[in-house]
Amino acid sequence: MSDRDRPTDLSTEYAQDPIGVDEPNPTFRWRVATDRRGACQSAARVLVASAPVRLSPRAADVWDSGKQCSARPAIEYDGPPLAAGCRYYWTVRVWNEADRPSEWSQPATWEMGLSEADWEASWIRRAGTDQSSPFSCFRRSVAVTGAIERARVFVSASHQYALSINGESVDRGQAFAYPDNQYYKTLDVTDHLGSGENVLGVVHAYHGAGQGRPASKPGLILQLQIDFADGRSTVVVTDENWETTAGPWLDAPLRNEEIAEPVEIIDGRRLSPGWDEPGCDADWESAEVVGTHPTDPWERLVAQHREVTHETVHPESVDRLDSGAVVFDFGRVYPGRPVVRFESGTDGHRVEMRAGYHRTDSGVADTAGTQATDMRYAYVQRAGRQEFRSFNYLGFRYLQIDDPGESLSCEQVSIAVSYNAVPDRNAATFDSSNPVLDEVVELARHSALYGCQEGFVDTPTREKGQFLMDAFNMSRVTTLAFGERRLSRGAIREFVRSHYRYWAATGRLNAVYPNGDGKRDIPEFTAAFPAWVWHYYQVTDDRRVLETAYPVVRAVADYLVRHIDSDTGLVTNISGGAGGPYEAGIVDWPPEMRYGYDRDWPALTTVNLFGVNAFKRAADIAVALDRPRSERAYFHKQHQQLETAVVEYLHDGELFVDGRDAHASSDHASQHANALALATGTVPESSIETVTDHVVDSGMQMGPMMVPWLLEALQTTHRPAAFVELLTDPTADGWANILEQGGTFTWESWHCGADTLSEQARRNRSESHAMGATVFTYVLQVLLGVRFEDHADRRLRVRPPDAGLDAASGRVPTECGAVRVFWERNDGLDLTVTIPWNTTASVVVPSRSNRIGINDTTVAVNRSTEVNLSGVDAVRDTGDAVVVDVTTGTYRITTD
Repeated sequence: MSDRDRPTDLSTEYAQDPIGVDEPNPTFRWRVATDRRGACQSAARVLVASAPVRLSPRAADVWDSGKQCSARPAIEYDGPPLAAGCRYYWTVRVWNEADRPSEWSQPATWEMGLSEADWEASWIRRAGTDQSSPFSCFRRSVAVTGAIERARVFVSASHQYALSINGESVDRGQAFAYPDNQYYKTLDVTDHLGSGENVLGVVHAYHGAGQGRPASKPGLILQLQIDFADGRSTVVVTDENWETTAGPWLDAPLRNEEIAEPVEIIDGRRLSPGWDEPGCDADWESAEVVGTHPTDPWERLVAQHREVTHETVHPESVDRLDSGAVVFDFGRVYPGRPVVRFESGTDGHRVEMRAGYHRTDSGVADTAGTQATDMRYAYVQRAGRQEFRSFNYLGFRYLQIDDPGESLSCEQVSIAVSYNAVPDRNAATFDSSNPVLDEVVELARHSALYGCQEGFVDTPTREKGQFLMDAFNMSRVTTLAFGERRLSRGAIREFVRSHYRYWAATGRLNAVYPNGDGKRDIPEFTAAFPAWVWHYYQVTDDRRVLETAYPVVRAVADYLVRHIDSDTGLVTNISGGAGGPYEAGIVDWPPEMRYGYDRDWPALTTVNLFGVNAFKRAADIAVALDRPRSERAYFHKQHQQLETAVVEYLHDGELFVDGRDAHASSDHASQHANALALATGTVPESSIETVTDHVVDSGMQMGPMMVPWLLEALQTTHRPAAFVELLTDPTADGWANILEQGGTFTWESWHCGADTLSEQARRNRSESHAMGATVFTYVLQVLLGVRFEDHADRRLRVRPPDAGLDAASGRVPTECGAVRVFWERNDGLDLTVTIPWNTTASVVVPSRSNRIGINDTTVAVNRSTEVNLSGVDAVRDTGDAVVVDVTTGTYRITTD
């Protein structure tokens, strides 16, 4: 075998050379960068060792998987227990389709995190810390003698920290969690430490319970381990030897009632410059020790397997107002922290600032579109050169600085932008013959990328919580567009935990988790969970998450079954959302995005169709996990019975109505009800055209939260022209209209800028909601034409649209490599597609001719075509299209 058949892109738990792994049986994955026709894996073997020199079949001292006959490019560790804090090395070889072995891959590594027993540090805090004074600073001097081989920091805070070493920023974190399951992060600080005195500095913030942030207590824990080249080791922990003082933040009102973060007013005179560098002799107090871990309320520390990355974005332009204020425009809405460098500050001069999404007619930064969030900042200067930098992030486009005291340039002002670290922000690409469509795709990409922080945040401006349906929508994009895995996996696991924490007796899940108000659910969110789990598995092949989520998926099914009315067979009076505006079913959100949906019925069609889909996906998951036949039969039976009841009682013979009771049904046939029926495959064959026409003729009458089901409906019924029109009409509700109104981030409601909303409602709608970015996923599926097949690992379907566009090109990442597609349509279709290693695909092309071209060879098509082309398994005529089954490689297919 050639060197190109050697495995590459080795990852452990979906990361390259990760540290801080706490999975006792990590999963190893790889790819092979070959385009050889038919190239695939028939077997694989993994070696694990304690040192690179031991990575050979005879010397591997930790584990040898042996040759495992499997086409799956992943093997789960199944060796002796792994030691906490240790580094391991691994390599893999594969056997190809001819059972010929490859060379061994280059070594990869991973490091285990700390076990509970390995924590020596104590939780500390500044005495008297409470929600009225949330910011504290901590420091500790560390003497280093000798050459450092490796240095690791293990750190956690309730709620957030910013770590520096010798004045240099190292990390911010970590994800919010309940204190009995608190996250910690492992950081490589080898290059941050030097010989002599070193200073660890931490800014700690505790904001109390809020949206996305559970109740806890203020606390910080840190453990530094330094391994020296001469074999020595030293451990530095948080204890009474740490010094602390109040941060330079002044008392201020909260930004809004949701996130419990104060307006940041910083007094630059209250903290000595260089406080986190060697040589600072300021008089601080000793830290208060709460207790050695574990201590109340922190019962357990678990490794965080997701990162937030940072970048600096400078303004694109600046305007100077008659008032003397300057307004900086960053071009688009970004989540981040404003940073202003003053070259010549005046002692005691207070600089007022405000961020915004818009500008008023007079040019002032305006906070419309930020859900009534107080977007002010203030900074009290000391004399000389200095920098203002906020602690918490917000989403904004404009930063207004009143009376800065000097002329500020764009180089002196920036946003420290934050977003979830993805493998490749350009993993998926799309370009087409329609420039508006391409702008919509870029809008969605920007929104999806920057809408993710430590979790899938509702919005970076107010509700920084992780809502289940929002997270599902965003995960659809991030897993496909960026190759993201770890954020989605972590979110699914967190919602699984919400079930066990609050809903084990009733089969539900939290609508937002973690959260300060504890248990809160929405029926459709619970019912959507099996679909999220299945979608994630289809893209990632992550069987461990499938296994973890399965008991909760079963509980969700049972929850739905308990609400099935014995007379109609419909899900009726479903419990959930008690006391709120989404009791018994949310339909869509905000309320204007329901477009008149008739909710006044005990059996809502949307709830029932989510139930149909939940049973269907539960059955898929049970099959994938090879669960007992009785369990699979249970899901199939419930799916068939509910689908039958929906058609019998909620379909009027032509369309689906919005709901019913025991005696009558609604006379309103919403787009929601009919699009969901198409998307879930519930429409009778005789009504598909009627229902589809109704959905298409309705235009856009579903909100950004539920619009994926509308896009799924148009995909299922092969209406690409209607799909393109929906996405690109600037005069109708949708993404093009957001662009037409100057939006740079997807919105919570299509009507954020509409005159039909009251001024209060407009100000209470977010113009930075990434849940609307799902359009990117469906552009790749409908218009580029790439889909993952159900029930088939590494099986794709490539189907370019037969209308709506003249040309498109792009790529879609998969676990085995990227699918690349280029197609254009003149007199016929000219398609070039590249299928990655270890993958097969059915390429579907419309053709009215009995001949097509495959790699410049003309092939006669009929229902039993036999071909003798390398990589082509079959050519099939389905009546309205030709299906070409191919394996790895690049193929050009042309039709008349």
